[in-house]
Amino acid sequence: MKKRKKYVTLHARARAEILYEDSQVIAVNKPAGILTVPISGMKSANMKDALDLYLEPQKRRAQTVHRIDRYTSGVVLFAKSTRARTRLMEQFRNHEPARIYLAIVRGIPDPPEGELVHYMKRIKDGFRNVIVPEGDPEGTRARLLYRVIERFSDVSLVEVALDTGLKNQIRVQLAEIGHPTVGDRHYASEEEEEKLINRQALHASRLEFHHPSTGAIIGLEAEIPKEFKRLMVYYRKR
Repeated sequence: MKKRKKYVTLHARARAEILYEDSQVIAVNKPAGILTVPISGMKSANMKDALDLYLEPQKRRAQTVHRIDRYTSGVVLFAKSTRARTRLMEQFRNHEPARIYLAIVRGIPDPPEGELVHYMKRIKDGFRNVIVPEGDPEGTRARLLYRVIERFSDVSLVEVALDTGLKNQIRVQLAEIGHPTVGDRHYASEEEEEKLINRQALHASRLEFHHPSTGAIIGLEAEIPKEFKRLMVYYRKR
């Protein structure tokens, strides 16, 4: 018998599927446009507040373990206890969880698979990350692995295994090698002309981690959202 899906309500027009839940953790498929956590002074819908309401009957609160960008969709994991959060955050600090993303990028990366290592720093202008030389004292090492999994006429579907997980890292590194994410107006001004998708075509598709209590490997997969699928269909037909 097929397991019935469960959801968390975000607002009148949005909800997030619960991918996994037990006494220690809860993971959801966050829709694009929803913040992972609240921002001071903003009343925008966010996953943490929605999960806090959902967990009220359990007398629990969602505790942040990691984040994905507001306009990125996909798997986000929260802890239900301080002990679980501490153990999970240690895994993320040590780059242990497998974090797999899908991105539709401009052009065809060459070579079709490889490693990207850059140094990044945060700047106030536009609140963005930029690439800096390796010796920059403000720079932080950023590493990911990528491979092209489908080629279209002038864009590619790329799978990214994220290692270090800095803010906007995938978007910044792919743009740096000349393959910006389709729809990413923040790091590629020419994407202002993109009409098929109103956000960056980036999806956190899979997450694998060790359960904070049992140590068992938990593997989760988030379904690709409709607007991402529509973009893929469009480029396949070109």
